[in-house]
Amino acid sequence: MRVMFLSIHGYVDPVPDLGQADTGGQVVYIIEVAKKLARMSIKVDIYTRWFEGRRRIEKITDGARIIRIPCGPKHFIRKEELFPFLDEFATNLVSFIKEKGIRYDIMHSHYWDAGYVALKLKSRLNEVKHVHTSHSLGAAKKERLGTIASEKIYHFNTRIYWEKKIIENADAIIATSPFEQDIIKKYYNVDRVVKIIPPGVDTVFFSPMNTREQVDLPNRYVFSTGRLDYTKGFDLLIKAFYHVAKEVQDVKLILGGGSHKPTDLEIKIRGELDQLINKLGLKSKVIQTGRIPNELLPTYYAKANVVAVPSRYDLFGMVALEALACETPVVVSKYAGVSRYITENIGLISNPEDEHDFAEKIIYILRNKEIASRMGKNGRKFILSNFTWENIANRIRETYEEL
Repeated sequence: MRVMFLSIHGYVDPVPDLGQADTGGQVVYIIEVAKKLARMSIKVDIYTRWFEGRRRIEKITDGARIIRIPCGPKHFIRKEELFPFLDEFATNLVSFIKEKGIRYDIMHSHYWDAGYVALKLKSRLNEVKHVHTSHSLGAAKKERLGTIASEKIYHFNTRIYWEKKIIENADAIIATSPFEQDIIKKYYNVDRVVKIIPPGVDTVFFSPMNTREQVDLPNRYVFSTGRLDYTKGFDLLIKAFYHVAKEVQDVKLILGGGSHKPTDLEIKIRGELDQLINKLGLKSKVIQTGRIPNELLPTYYAKANVVAVPSRYDLFGMVALEALACETPVVVSKYAGVSRYITENIGLISNPEDEHDFAEKIIYILRNKEIASRMGKNGRKFILSNFTWENIANRIRETYEEL
């Protein structure tokens, strides 16, 4: 079997440089699944956009590689600005495939931009089956962002129109959480069966054993990390932490995330977070690290007292799984898809827009050391039983074979 992955935006690399613009859980997902499928003797080519003079073809492992296709200008473009160049991407991709004489059995698109390209390719590639994973859905994101949902920034109208087309026409939909089935029916008026397969975790890398002592961290802290985007809800966490800091005097908040080359949107959000921190008198209590090097993430997770996922909207939320793999309990937004998997023996669920409720859940874990320790240990057992990448890739392979 030969599979084409389409994941067009962001920095797609064999070892993802997390925190780069548009580079997060989706990139981890496609790289890890590609590696595991390759071990099952399934050849995987990941097609993404070529920019900034990066290598055109790059090996991940035996049987899996990244192929970068040019379209649009030669510099990085935010995913929200890519749509005018997607037809060019599709044309150039078909030319590459025909030139190389490659035939694919499965075309698996990731996110709506890739789904759009897949629709364009379907008529040009004979007999290829189209599988789609959304990773995020525009209609739900637009509602959850409310007044922040600027059409100028996010181009929701175009996105939602094509998401509906993709959902209606793909041969199979793989959803990362049970949220997605409900969202598709409610917002897109499409009632179809989806296969629910969550993301996984590298449980060797994300482990309490994989920590670095030289990292200078506070004795007690709440941790959160992710891309700088309004959906991530870092401002909601800061508001909740204002109440936490009044009740638990010796605790700090560490916020990770950010790019080497911040976009205008990231710069705007960072400035707003700084203003909020100053307004609430938390300058000595909140540490914004910027991008945390990948190799240090397990240390930040494992040494935290609690990891918070304050998303306004997140179709999944892999930060929670990574934290649990490191034996750290979590407080997760009810608006993150991962909340469907969180039980009271591994973490708590909260409404991040209710700063008092969110704070109370965090304080509960901070004040109950034995319960927190038990949650963490249960969390790692839960991850090892349900969320290894081997397990996830096997289920994806089964979905391909059913088509």
